[in-house]
Amino acid sequence: MKNLNEEIFERNLVDEPHFNKRQEFTICVNSQEDWQEIHDTLCGVSNCEHIPNREVSCITELPFSPTRSVYTLSSYEVNNLLQHPKIKWIEKSSMHNPLALEQRKLDEEFDRHTSIDRFKTNVVNIRTTGSPGTALTFTQWGLLRHQSSTNNFGTNTTVNSDIQYSLTGKNVDIVIMDTGVRWDHPEFLKPGYTSVPVGVSTYSVSRVRDILLHGPSEFGFTWASNGLTAPGSGSITGYTTATALQSSSFNGSWHGSHVAGTAAGNQFGLAFDANIWTIACVDRSDIGWAEPSDGFDYIKVWHKNKPINPATGMRNPTVVNCSWGHRQFVSWTNSYTATFRGTSYSSTYSEASGTNVPAIYYIKLNGSYYEFTTKRTSGQTQADELVEDPDCQNVILVCAAGNSGISNGKQDVTTGIDYNNQFTSGIFVYSSGYDTYYCRNGTPSITHIDQPDAVIKVGAIDSTVVNASGITSERKASYSNTGPSIDVWSAGSSILSPFSNTDFTPFGGIPATSDPRNSSFYLQYLDGTSMATPNVVGVIALYLQTNPKATRISTRDWLLNQGSKVADDLFLDQYKGNDAVGINSVSYWSNSYGLRDAPHRILYNPFANNTQAQMQGVFLSGCYFTQT
Repeated sequence: MKNLNEEIFERNLVDEPHFNKRQEFTICVNSQEDWQEIHDTLCGVSNCEHIPNREVSCITELPFSPTRSVYTLSSYEVNNLLQHPKIKWIEKSSMHNPLALEQRKLDEEFDRHTSIDRFKTNVVNIRTTGSPGTALTFTQWGLLRHQSSTNNFGTNTTVNSDIQYSLTGKNVDIVIMDTGVRWDHPEFLKPGYTSVPVGVSTYSVSRVRDILLHGPSEFGFTWASNGLTAPGSGSITGYTTATALQSSSFNGSWHGSHVAGTAAGNQFGLAFDANIWTIACVDRSDIGWAEPSDGFDYIKVWHKNKPINPATGMRNPTVVNCSWGHRQFVSWTNSYTATFRGTSYSSTYSEASGTNVPAIYYIKLNGSYYEFTTKRTSGQTQADELVEDPDCQNVILVCAAGNSGISNGKQDVTTGIDYNNQFTSGIFVYSSGYDTYYCRNGTPSITHIDQPDAVIKVGAIDSTVVNASGITSERKASYSNTGPSIDVWSAGSSILSPFSNTDFTPFGGIPATSDPRNSSFYLQYLDGTSMATPNVVGVIALYLQTNPKATRISTRDWLLNQGSKVADDLFLDQYKGNDAVGINSVSYWSNSYGLRDAPHRILYNPFANNTQAQMQGVFLSGCYFTQT
């Protein structure tokens, strides 16, 4: 295989009309100590080996980043720079180079970072109460399931009592890092509003704020002074209220709207009094985003400029919902080689029979490609820098495990037997800057994996309960990735929340339902780890309300010990321990509901049903909230 710098250089040359034409590249050095030396050398006339012998123009120093800046270079100069021992990687700038954006527009047609099954599930015999009808007399079933330490809902489709809350997420900032949030949907309007009155600004009646559009004015800073492109200018000229907050297409704000409703919506959200902040940086090449991880830079600067909340005497905690991720694709119809537990196999041998190397044979298919989650080098740097910033230790990242889990989809821990399984050659959709390991988490969910401050990784449980060996159990959703790296499972199938009025299913299905509060807006059932993640975010927001000084480490510890419960035999795991026979363990790798050594830990909301909660040393009692 080529080394990383060789692969990145090759991708930099894609569609390059002239080898010496100068364009915008992001340079990342190995350490903070290296940055000043490389920067000063580039911006002066140098005779140093591998450094251009001219004054290189710096587009932006990215002052919030300890290792990255953007410069104008030719591909010939990039080729030389990549040989410098202090250079980690160089890539076309996703925020300043038009070619990077045009490439993403092409990629997005095949590979969205947000991944859901875009169809309305048949609501018979699933854990919902059916069509909303003319009144919202129910909510999404995740709220009902996770208020109990055991499966209290079963196959019942009727709810006879309201959900009672002792906490609401007040004074917590939930960031929806996604496609945007339709901020005028009745799900996100302040109490007393089901629409935005004529002559009244949406800003005054909506619970939603946009980090790019509203963050600077509300928190008193500018993007330019922090080396970042302001909305409405440069590469994100198209980032406006109309596109990021009022877009009516799926390419626009509807995936993010569904996610936001589950985390913090008025009717469907756990933290229905939290502050909803959105950043429309995922799958939004239409408004100038080539790389979703660029959003981490904006979140980082926004968080560091937060003012003190006079109600609490401290900055609001931040919990970020990341219902998106990177994937890699390798052609299974062409020759490849892959390793499995230290042994290399050819494609001819792997494809000859499902019993030969089922770990490879049963990877999810996407047309003529195998599909699996992957780490993207440059985007991972941005996620790591946010997590490692000493001023961002209370930024909690919650990430979807991904929907590549139909068979295989195993995501192992760093010490696991399958962590280093890898495609070592083949025809890949992404030929540079992407890992080819097929049993790992991807960017951003792999951030700080196995460390005390690792991001929280969420798998989805199904809306169906099953009877196996006389035990009625819940089960993993067939599409959900699985394995030891999953931290917690939550409701992800048949989740009802705001969505577009257009039916986006490629398989037919039922159109979205008009919202009874305002028939101009719609609701939809969706499946995905994207839908499971915001249920976890909502519970964490309730915890942060009780403990606003919590760090990423303490929040993770709380979730794993108090904010979740082990389901033991009540979580379907038919093939537990059946992999002892090695590569011939077909059932272990092929069954779409196999946990593949994943923990049986299911989300639990200890604050539901008016449970007594402690907040800043004071016990709350006698409080009663209902979801309306």
